Amino acid sequence: MQEPSVKRRRNMGIFSFRNKNEKEAEEKKYRFGMEGMLREVLDKNSKGQESLDTLSKEIRQIGTDVRKHDMALEDCLDALEEQREEEAQSQKRIAELESGQEKLLQVLDAYQEQVWNMMRYAAEHDPAWVAQIDLIRNAVRGKQISGGISLIEETGVRVDYALHEVIEIIDTAEEERAQVVAEIYHPGYVYMGVVKKKAKVAAYRYVQTDGQEQGTGLERGI
Repeated sequence: MQEPSVKRRRNMGIFSFRNKNEKEAEEKKYRFGMEGMLREVLDKNSKGQESLDTLSKEIRQIGTDVRKHDMALEDCLDALEEQREEEAQSQKRIAELESGQEKLLQVLDAYQEQVWNMMRYAAEHDPAWVAQIDLIRNAVRGKQISGGISLIEETGVRVDYALHEVIEIIDTAEEERAQVVAEIYHPGYVYMGVVKKKAKVAAYRYVQTDGQEQGTGLERGI
């Protein structure tokens, strides 16, 4: 028969062994649990890092695209500025040409008026000079036509207030001559289809033989 003290020690040893196994099992379970949590955290961190890397790449790409866009915009602005400068230079050049053209037309107008006055004077005082002056006018007329200039100098045509400035009215008993250009005092001219100067003319006005004027709508001046 064993002694009580020996039996108690044996029971305590079994209890200690059981407690040790349970403790080891709990520690193992806890360790596995911690390792699982740690792996989960690491997986999340890995995925988070991948997301950060992807986001970083996207941000860098956006930055590159923005820089390219800015450079393209600067190029467009530079091109636009150059175009504006060219347009300004073109407008300046056009204004200079138009100014020079206007001066040439003024010279032509003065020349034409002087030649016309010479023609009228010669017709009244020295008809022999009329043919000579007419040769000069014909020599210049070809250049005028090729340059887009046509003179308003024809008599015997109906008054056109877009072309004629009536400065004198001549009464006539011939009804068919009413509102017809009787004489050119100063010729006008048309340049490139635009009337630059109206001709100063005398025009007929029909008057009945009994002295009562027939209304024709003809007026002096415009």
